[in-house]
Amino acid sequence: MKQNRKGTKAFVLMVFLLCVLFMGVILTGATLSASSGKAGTSALFTDDILNQAGITLFDNDLVERIDSKGGVSLTIIRAFDVEVIYRGQSFTVKSAGGTVKEAIASAGITLSGAETVTPDLDSALKEGEVIEIVADSYVTLNDGGETQDIATKAKTVAEFLKELELTLSKDDVLSVDEKTEIYDGIEISIERVEYKEEVRVESVDYGFITEETDEMYEGVTSIERYGVEGEKQVTYKCKYVNGVYKSEEVIKEEITVEPVDQLELVGTYVEPEYEEPDYDYDFDYTPPTQGGAGTFTDHNGNTVSYTNVLTGSATAYYANEGAYTATGVPVYKGGVAVNPNIIPYGTKLYIVSSDGSVVYGYATAVDTGGALMSGEALVDVFYPTYDECVNWGRRNVTVYILG
Repeated sequence: MKQNRKGTKAFVLMVFLLCVLFMGVILTGATLSASSGKAGTSALFTDDILNQAGITLFDNDLVERIDSKGGVSLTIIRAFDVEVIYRGQSFTVKSAGGTVKEAIASAGITLSGAETVTPDLDSALKEGEVIEIVADSYVTLNDGGETQDIATKAKTVAEFLKELELTLSKDDVLSVDEKTEIYDGIEISIERVEYKEEVRVESVDYGFITEETDEMYEGVTSIERYGVEGEKQVTYKCKYVNGVYKSEEVIKEEITVEPVDQLELVGTYVEPEYEEPDYDYDFDYTPPTQGGAGTFTDHNGNTVSYTNVLTGSATAYYANEGAYTATGVPVYKGGVAVNPNIIPYGTKLYIVSSDGSVVYGYATAVDTGGALMSGEALVDVFYPTYDECVNWGRRNVTVYILG
């Protein structure tokens, strides 16, 4: 129940208790003085005194009692309304005195210590007092990934940043406009953006080149030169947000070591269809004298020049398709094995049995073997089949070294 009263109303009730001891009998008496008359009471307790005086207390009324020289002095201060304005809300509290600070506490408001309070906290309350509290706004600030709650009196985001002495680079990102008004609970985020130049050494892929050669069978390939990666120095512009890598772009490249392309040889040689040799030759074979240059007539009747001539034992061998010779080329009819110390690899030859009965024909020195290196044979001719090798067997031959 509210009491609308203007001014502080204090009632002083004086109760004097006189105690007289006469012949073992205690007599008590009290005199109650009021503004309009007197009343007597024998009450000693405050509530009893007020009840006998017909005085009613209301909520928050204040009673001050003083006991002195057998008398009781009661001062009644009637409570009055005080308005507290906090964060735009109005709170009404009743108080019979005290300070502004006590009235704020009665309103259930806890101060952080950074608020502006009018009147001062220690000011004595007056009836009809209006207390205004300009409270800080609490801002949740995430700066570069670190979050904290900050109390501020700043009116705008720009003032808030200035208050904290926070500066933004041209690349930093602010989540709200600097003109935004601060309110309690606002969240502000600053992404700290940094660009760094980073130099890295990276590999450079080599290319692939192919060349055809008739020194290998068609379809056969061989790596003549293996590729070698090069190196380059690459400068990147890297973006970091709050210290965390986000992206990058190339701003400069410089090759420091040139790559070497890989070279692959592709065979194109197609072996002519094998024909059984015709051993009935229409020419007179006369074994030449070993050594020296000269000419001879081949099995086609052509006159052929030679730079040297050798005689010795000849054997025959065969191998599976895809086998390779000592010089790296696949085996083929016409490719023969020799001792390269006597007949160098690559030498063109013409081979015929010493008695002229069997002609192996034109050949190239491309392979070798143990029997050749030991001198057991002068030449080992290649045939694609076992039966042909058996047919050749071992026989003495004349080997013409062609110019």
